[in-house]
Amino acid sequence: MPGEAVLVPDFLAPEGLADCVRYRSGELPDEATCSTVGFFVPDYIDAPNPEWMPELANLEVVQLPTVGFDSALPYLPVGVTLCNAAGVHEQSTAELAVGSIIARWRGIDRAARDMATGRWDHRRGRSLQEATAVIVGAGGVGTRIATALAAFGCRPRLVGRTARDGVLGAAQLPTVLPEADIVVLAVPLTPDTERMVDREFLSMLRDGALLVNVARGSVIVTEDLLAEIPRIEAVLDVVDPEPLPPGHPLWSAPGVLITPHIGGDTDAFPRLARELIGAQVQRWRRGEPLRNIVRAP
Repeated sequence: MPGEAVLVPDFLAPEGLADCVRYRSGELPDEATCSTVGFFVPDYIDAPNPEWMPELANLEVVQLPTVGFDSALPYLPVGVTLCNAAGVHEQSTAELAVGSIIARWRGIDRAARDMATGRWDHRRGRSLQEATAVIVGAGGVGTRIATALAAFGCRPRLVGRTARDGVLGAAQLPTVLPEADIVVLAVPLTPDTERMVDREFLSMLRDGALLVNVARGSVIVTEDLLAEIPRIEAVLDVVDPEPLPPGHPLWSAPGVLITPHIGGDTDAFPRLARELIGAQVQRWRRGEPLRNIVRAP
């Protein structure tokens, strides 16, 4: 029947889901099958396919497997509800953010490189104890990072778009950035946050500060960041351009640790995503309100 089927990547299909059309990366079903789809789950980071949306004539709901939704917006048809995967990636992203900070400050990345040559190079590292961390972005990811850092004796300060209880407003960034030992970027990509971390923003950071990006690469102006290295250091799970091409100056920049956009991708992800997708499909079929709506018709 038109608009009753669920089109979902094979590895994210909930067990026992009726009218489920499973697909493998890059393989759009035939036109007849597409006409039956009312609920679509795009593929994950390695093979995203939001461009399939206009091919699904009876589409009603798009459930993303990611928290970020910026890449889906240009393809979203009029009248279709867009939901993200809030609640799926926060813990894993916080683990990577905190783990990467520790790796950089304790020299674990350097020690791993030294293993290749059998070099023993003992150096004193930095501790999270009593360090001040400004987390820009007070959503699920940012708050989880703040909680994790606090457990290590860090002093986290959350910054959101607007001030509220326990959260500073964006207008206060010029006051808090100069006090930060660590600045973590955990914002969605929007017109307000794109290229937000520019030369002016970076100039407010104290010497030796560590900038951590688990948001989107284009939140940072890459050329401006390179101009500030090595006065400041950086941990980047996302970059601009992405993927980072061989020979790019960021690869060899001193004091920079890069991971290939792995923040939310752990063994917990498929299980949590399947649970979310299954619950959302049931709500949709019962006519109940959906969770995590980021764009309503």
